[in-house]
Amino acid sequence: MIDNALLLAGDIGGTKTTLALYHQGQSPAHPLAQHTFQNSRATDFHQLIERFLQQTKSSPGFACFGIAGPVLGNQAEMTNLDWTISGEDLQQQFHFQQAFLINDLVATTMGAVLLPVADLQTLNIGSPVAGSAVAVLAPGTGLGQSFLTYDGTQFVPHPSEGGHISFAPRDTRQMQLLAHLQQKYAHVSAERVCSGSGLPNLLDFMQTQIPMPPQFTHDLASAIDKTPVIVSTALEALHNNQTNHIALQTVFLFVDILADQAANLALTTMALGGIFLGGGLAPRLAPFINQEHFMTLFTRGIYHDLLQNIPIKIIINPQTATMGAAAYGFQKIATLKNIS
Repeated sequence: MIDNALLLAGDIGGTKTTLALYHQGQSPAHPLAQHTFQNSRATDFHQLIERFLQQTKSSPGFACFGIAGPVLGNQAEMTNLDWTISGEDLQQQFHFQQAFLINDLVATTMGAVLLPVADLQTLNIGSPVAGSAVAVLAPGTGLGQSFLTYDGTQFVPHPSEGGHISFAPRDTRQMQLLAHLQQKYAHVSAERVCSGSGLPNLLDFMQTQIPMPPQFTHDLASAIDKTPVIVSTALEALHNNQTNHIALQTVFLFVDILADQAANLALTTMALGGIFLGGGLAPRLAPFINQEHFMTLFTRGIYHDLLQNIPIKIIINPQTATMGAAAYGFQKIATLKNIS
């Protein structure tokens, strides 16, 4: 029997999916049940839902999923996975009253404002303005962006593809970086230089200025994904005080660009309530961030004082998007009840 008091929420990424079951009225931070699946072990998303509902012996009346890809008309084509997900199809197969699909960065942003202090690392305390917008900048595989505005009673999420804006260099080295990447790409977006997929582009550029150690070259050659190798090698160089190591200088360049992109997002959305740094890379970059230097880059231009007062926090809870999908689902269910 369908239980309309239950909500199924989830975070669907390119490699794994987390599903969680909630009872309406409970905190999104405390699901009744939760499980993470490897997407490679399923033929489609429907199969993962079937497994989870069998495990939990539940029949929720509502569902809400954050999806790594643009959502149009309650349907999503996943960016890094050959899955098409339709809210209408999910409703028919699983007898949901409603199945809401949202972008995963919208879900992350909805979850970010619910996080306790323990799930955040503060870069700038600032002075948040009540009722103002908040935004998330998430360097992961790509460069995700989303923001929330406040309508007087609740936060309203807004998706964005701002990671694909043009990269604007801020100094001579970054101008050289842009010129270097223009030889490879017709359009050099922010994502090309400020994401997991963009980090190897920075390393490629840095090789024109700093020699590559043989061991680092060997490690990269045998790696399917170069990004984790660059970050781990940079961390080792940081601990060993090898300040001129190419991996460390590459990550430092990345962090400089990240600070500038965070300021761009803050000004574009007037996120006086705060900026959250999310995505898979942000927590791993924390050891490389010098707070004073980061804030010097963030507070540039004529709006120095305004930017100085914006809180900046790193999200360290990997379940933030799942929590946010639940929060969004609860909000939509409440709206449906008010309409009826």
